[in-house]
Amino acid sequence: MSFFEQVSNSLYLDKPVTVTILVTFVLLIIIFISVMPAIRGYLDERKINKAIQKIGSQYLKQVILPDGLGGSIFLDYIVLAQNSIILVILKKFRGTIFCADNIEQWTQLLGNRSYKFPNTLQQLDSDISSINAIVKDIDIRGLVVFSNDCEFPKGKPEQVKSLNELEFSGIDTQLHSEKLLNAWYTLKNLSNNHSSTQSFAGDYFKVKNIKKNYIIVIVLVSALMIWLSWRMNFASYL
Repeated sequence: MSFFEQVSNSLYLDKPVTVTILVTFVLLIIIFISVMPAIRGYLDERKINKAIQKIGSQYLKQVILPDGLGGSIFLDYIVLAQNSIILVILKKFRGTIFCADNIEQWTQLLGNRSYKFPNTLQQLDSDISSINAIVKDIDIRGLVVFSNDCEFPKGKPEQVKSLNELEFSGIDTQLHSEKLLNAWYTLKNLSNNHSSTQSFAGDYFKVKNIKKNYIIVIVLVSALMIWLSWRMNFASYL
């Protein structure tokens, strides 16, 4: 009998516990790999929220508000800053970004491939106008925030920031004017009560949410428990 056959017989016949440990280890690795996207997404979300807190005292996340024309505007964040309300559009991009104030299309470079996407500042200006129509005489500002995985070799507009730039902003601790607070609570109440009739509304933020599909994990954990139960019963007969 060869050496490998002897080892195989030793593992599978004489030491069933060894097989149980090996299979358990493999299943645990698979489970860990399955939940990694959710863990990574959760950590990214915490980092973004922490950066947003640096520019204001309060914020609302994934906000849908009326645009005044029968439709809706979708904002990743609105933030109550010291003297203004800031609208934030989040871009979870990576790679090299070429952008400027007055060009229709911005460009993302990933290796040798390039992708065009609309000038986000134009959308932001439209959103600011819509919010100004709801809360009049309030300073409404806007930011387009890119992930830290982006670089801007040709520079970027003032309203475009990276997460790192937000993280080094000063924390707002000063009191707000009564007028600004009233405007904030108006937007907050509208966001709680407004539901969009646009067909894509339900899916707009879905792609940005942390994936929480744990079906595969549940199946694997169940399989692991069944396997362990079977192996324990099997070992007891040996």
